[in-house]
Amino acid sequence: MDKAKKIGIFFSPYYLASVSLATLALWYFHLENYGIPVFLGLMFMIFILFEDVVPAVPLLLNALFMVSNTDLTFANIPLYIYLTPVVLIVGIIVHVIRFKVRFFRGKMTLGIGIMFLAVLLSTINAEFVDINYIFYMVIGVLYAFLYFFFNNSMKGDHVNYLILMMFILGLLVSAETLLYYIRVEDVLVALEEKSIDLGWGISNYIATYLIMFIPTTFYYAKKLRYGAFFIPVAAFEIVMLLFTVSRGGITAFAFVFILLVVYLFIKNKHWYSCFIAMIITAIAIMLLVYLNRSLFLASFDRFGRLLFDDSGRLDIYADAWAKFKDHPLFGNGIFARLDTDGNFRMFHNTIFHVMATMGSVGLVGLIIQVVTMFLVILKKWRNESVILAIAIFGAHLHGMVDNVYLMPQFMILLFLIIAVMENSNKANLKIE
Repeated sequence: MDKAKKIGIFFSPYYLASVSLATLALWYFHLENYGIPVFLGLMFMIFILFEDVVPAVPLLLNALFMVSNTDLTFANIPLYIYLTPVVLIVGIIVHVIRFKVRFFRGKMTLGIGIMFLAVLLSTINAEFVDINYIFYMVIGVLYAFLYFFFNNSMKGDHVNYLILMMFILGLLVSAETLLYYIRVEDVLVALEEKSIDLGWGISNYIATYLIMFIPTTFYYAKKLRYGAFFIPVAAFEIVMLLFTVSRGGITAFAFVFILLVVYLFIKNKHWYSCFIAMIITAIAIMLLVYLNRSLFLASFDRFGRLLFDDSGRLDIYADAWAKFKDHPLFGNGIFARLDTDGNFRMFHNTIFHVMATMGSVGLVGLIIQVVTMFLVILKKWRNESVILAIAIFGAHLHGMVDNVYLMPQFMILLFLIIAVMENSNKANLKIE
């Protein structure tokens, strides 16, 4: 096997599927203490050997879904927590030096710069600035660091690779959700108490990822000649989303689903087969619900009872608005909201959170970031860009009632999507 074929393996569907299958197995058997260091080692090798670092992206994202330990505390922090920043930083530095990467370039630079300035200025009104405060600031810097690195270390158009990876990750997250409920003692109790915890994330986190991944299934349903077979797959993922019992996630996806159906049938030569598949799948789901009505009724009952219960969010929003009025320019700092035990809490709404913590300066940075990301993604109107825009729109919609923006499970994937799209736009511009 020559060098080109060896490298080509890392850009193939078999590589993506193998990485996610390994992740599922390692998650299921609670072997992340071994699996994540192996993935980190592979990422490090890719950083120092490959000029195009795209093959590291599946390893990075899959590693997030490998964590199965639900009892992590400061007393039992695993080794991979310490290894991760070391391996990433050293690997990135070596790559940048070896391949002479020009670093601080990208369409998101202005928005990132203003947001970083807002974080610094927010310390003026912060009640205190301690090591934990600095830690959260460093996390924000890490988001930007990863964006600049991947944006300037990718070569060519990898949009199809990204979408396939997101599709496979959607299957992975859905499978982990299903396995969670298979392993619990009482599914009804788990649904009623919304106790789902996959280790790497709880209800709302899982929902955010599924909202972003499910659209890629609709992409293949439209793109492929026999895409109708993807309709049942999408249905399975949607059912798993319902089983997260995330009200915010389910409500956000209800709007996304409308967009996806419209997307599926517009300019689709095989729309009739997709329509038939949807009818058959709907009948199969109704039969499944009837045969297992106790499980589904428990989920719908909880959702119905809590649908109009704001869970204190209106009070939280009012608190955020009051804090913004106190310090409208620079905000109240990262720790603007603390619980009775002094633990950091967010405001369950992207806009209110940024306003309360970083003031008007942060809000300007947020607006610039959001506008820029959609301009980048939709620069060239095509099926791939539309489906990615729908995915990100859904996540932002979820962010109106839950903690999404600024959270690791969203920001890492978001910046990777933008980096891929920026490089795709540049590659297509050269061709044209």
